[in-house]
Amino acid sequence: MSEGSDWTEHLDELRRRIIAVLVFFCATSLVAFIFSDSIAAFLMRPVAGAVRLYTFSPAEKFMAYLKLAMCSGFAVAAPFAILQAGEFIWPGLIGREKIWAAFALVAVPVLFLGGAAAAYTYLSPAAMKFFLSFASSDGVEPLWGLGAYLDLLTMMMLAFGLLLQAPLLMLILIVTGVISAGRVASARPYVIILIFLAAGICTPPDVFSQIALGVPLYLLFEATLAIGWIVTRKRRTK
Repeated sequence: MSEGSDWTEHLDELRRRIIAVLVFFCATSLVAFIFSDSIAAFLMRPVAGAVRLYTFSPAEKFMAYLKLAMCSGFAVAAPFAILQAGEFIWPGLIGREKIWAAFALVAVPVLFLGGAAAAYTYLSPAAMKFFLSFASSDGVEPLWGLGAYLDLLTMMMLAFGLLLQAPLLMLILIVTGVISAGRVASARPYVIILIFLAAGICTPPDVFSQIALGVPLYLLFEATLAIGWIVTRKRRTK
């Protein structure tokens, strides 16, 4: 078989997998839109009983639920897309590359969902409490829109899900030899600054929330670095 036909087969397979992911995303988004009332009720729990949410235009609720359905479809379709990508590149991997690829295929969605769940469970109640107390500190009554609230919460969940991918990326760079564990360790002071800077940006402006995010991220960094040390030392002894 010629090299040109091989490329054609690879492109055809890639196109089929992309189409499958898009179809899966559209299907899950449609299902999420059907159940958008239940999803929205779940996401409104952090402010339940504390503030009422309003709509300020005829189409605001529809558009908010449409964006919510697309975000939900993305969250559900992302692991399927990662699986399709893994199956596409799997035949070209050899030896330990397959082990790390399998590890990444599992770790990426787990870390993303874990970060999103942590943002919803721990960060969002603290953030909403801060914003409510700040709004009413001078007698101003908060009047929150449904669309703005859902946009803020989904952005926080997405940001935390993506933020937890950083340790996995660092581990992959170490085990593949792109960077050394020693170089990462020497940059620890700068990493700590970046971690708490990110925590300050992604959390309400209070020390407790920043520490609550920064400390787990730092411990995750140290655990990832320790794994990188172990893997590289084992590789040197062989």
